Amino acid sequence: MSARALLEELRTRDVRLEASGLTLRVDAPAGAATDELRAVLREHKRALIRHLERERRRLEEADRRGLVIRWAREPGYVALHDPTTGEWHEVAVSGCPPWVLEDAKAYRRRERSEA
Repeated sequence: MSARALLEELRTRDVRLEASGLTLRVDAPAGAATDELRAVLREHKRALIRHLERERRRLEEADRRGLVIRWAREPGYVALHDPTTGEWHEVAVSGCPPWVLEDAKAYRRRERSEA
């Protein structure tokens, strides 16, 4: 099982993990911290820590970047960067409020002036 799949499974069971250096902190509901869970965490500790650190860095980068609104590659769509997850979402122009379209236009003007 990959660290990502394991982490997703643990999150569905309300088990929260936090990496701090080489330490893996576990916050689990009562009864969830079984011997089986402890064995799985010991077996996958390093991979979980690496995955949690990558996830933390990705979220920090997303937060640093903030909300970005620009035209998508697909005509008729706007691309929105979600600063809370780091994901990009494409939304049809027809469903966007006017301020989103104005921000997309401003982003394009800034890109062209910097080039």
